[in-house]
Amino acid sequence: MNKEEKLVILEKLVSFNTSEGNELAEAQYLQDLLLEHGIESEIENLGNHEANLIAEIGNGQKPVFTISGHLDTVAVDVDKWDTDPFTLVRKDGQMYGSGVTDMKGGTAALVIAMITLKDAEFPLNGTLRLVLTAGEESNMHGSHQLYADGAMNDSDTLLIAEPTGYRTVYANKGEVDFKITAQGKAAHSSRPNFGINAIQNLMDVLELIKTKVEARAEQNQDDVLGKTTFTVDIFKGGIQINAIPANAEAEINTRIVPEYSNDEVMADVKAVVDEFNQTHAGEIEIEILMNIPPVIGNPESKLIKDIIKIATPYMKNTEYTPSEKQQGKEMQAKQGFNPFSNDKFDVLSGAGGTDASELLKDKLMGTNYAVFGPGNPLKMHQTNEYASEQMWFDFIDIYEKLFKEYLW
Repeated sequence: MNKEEKLVILEKLVSFNTSEGNELAEAQYLQDLLLEHGIESEIENLGNHEANLIAEIGNGQKPVFTISGHLDTVAVDVDKWDTDPFTLVRKDGQMYGSGVTDMKGGTAALVIAMITLKDAEFPLNGTLRLVLTAGEESNMHGSHQLYADGAMNDSDTLLIAEPTGYRTVYANKGEVDFKITAQGKAAHSSRPNFGINAIQNLMDVLELIKTKVEARAEQNQDDVLGKTTFTVDIFKGGIQINAIPANAEAEINTRIVPEYSNDEVMADVKAVVDEFNQTHAGEIEIEILMNIPPVIGNPESKLIKDIIKIATPYMKNTEYTPSEKQQGKEMQAKQGFNPFSNDKFDVLSGAGGTDASELLKDKLMGTNYAVFGPGNPLKMHQTNEYASEQMWFDFIDIYEKLFKEYLW
């Protein structure tokens, strides 16, 4: 497969608008593509045009090396893009389009590397299993279903192709997302004592929750992942300037470490809300939107060592843009590492969650797990998303060599 043929595959993936699910058409395209190269696959239709895809090559025996990407993307505001987000645009060594970084670029690279091995009839001593998931950017229901199906029961190793550039991540925080809803009573703003201000109640209870969670997080930190974090990311309430608001809601994102677990965070939030409801007029309600545990793999695993050995020469030859070099300096100052350095291949922990929290639910600690994929992780979830064309081609080569090395 030449470079232009590889780009056609990425172009096709970018053309599918999967920002609100709708992964089925993309999965069907990939199923047809794989079959053209003699690779059979199974599509798991989850309803509402959402789907997972599973494919395998090799001898069907252990070890089973699972490689994974997600088919969906975050929401796209088309009007804010300089180009059509669903058309791959190549300019000055960069590729622009929805998902080129997170993570249709990584997914395409996995698929192409797998096809290359199949076409070459390379004898794998084990099984290479491709798992592509639905809904990673929402509630991870795709990976949740795959775990329930037993798709990972015999898997020895998991590689997720989320964008890291020439670094690899072996540990991720978990996540609990809450929706907090306040019910009050409307009144004219000139007579606030006749109403119950839902916005004020919501702000007050959020401050109490924040205080409790952050205090416990400070006391229960993890040596690898740091501490649990708390952010209010969405806040809605009120209908006009002269009316006491009867309703308000907020959505909270917490990133979890094992020492202050998902269950403990949820219990603390519930305790604060219960006490608030007993002492204040109005009503505060909680809804759990997402609940996934942290994952800590083995930084000394064969997978990590193979990644470092194979990818380091590519890292040393990479040319970064002036913007990336400046970002690297800022990251070095703020977080202690530079993702745009040619000097050292870092093995890191990450704050962001991945499908591993579902796929590895019964083996969350010490497993052979890595996140390693093409793209600048600082460009995820952004308008005018772009990725280095050369890095993408390099990762196709790296994946092919990695799969051979691991299953030789």
